[in-house]
Amino acid sequence: MDITLSVDRRTLLKLGISTGVLASVPLAGCTVALSTRDFLLEFVSNSDMPVDSDSTGVLSSESFEKLASLCDYVARSWQLPTELDAYLGQLETDLQLKCRERPAYLTEYENAVRLVDRVRSELASDDQSWTSLLFAEIPAEDLASTRIGRARRFVFSETIAHQIPISGAFRSFGLVNYRGYFGGPYSSAASYRRGAV
Repeated sequence: MDITLSVDRRTLLKLGISTGVLASVPLAGCTVALSTRDFLLEFVSNSDMPVDSDSTGVLSSESFEKLASLCDYVARSWQLPTELDAYLGQLETDLQLKCRERPAYLTEYENAVRLVDRVRSELASDDQSWTSLLFAEIPAEDLASTRIGRARRFVFSETIAHQIPISGAFRSFGLVNYRGYFGGPYSSAASYRRGAV
């Protein structure tokens, strides 16, 4: 079953991308099977807090690798000139912290990994899987409370929002001193908080 993509300027801005970035995304593989669509749309919770936020623990290395593959997809698809090897260690440290401290995201991450596994089992490539997970518009009365809605909000969008400023990709958009993001101390030449020279 093909899933349609509804793309307008407001949606793109909310995702933090431009039409030029979207043009580079391989949207041809944006499909999910009907049985998977039902799995993605299962109700989880309508809470604004992570599910089982008191359940702390450690995210397995295998689960981290699956979530970290989103960073590779974003870097390649959006043509971001970043060195991910150095960045992924920091991402893992930050995700593990969010699994150990309350409100804990461990359950949200584990649920997102289940989605990734399910969609990957159907599609030919990781790129097709991530394209479907991120961009497929799946009709639902309350998408935010479903498996896919929560994964997009609590895991996928937060991973991308973490990656762009910290990995060095933020600079590839030509931005400096952008409020709300961070990139190091003010005295650092690599800091995004420095004003244009």
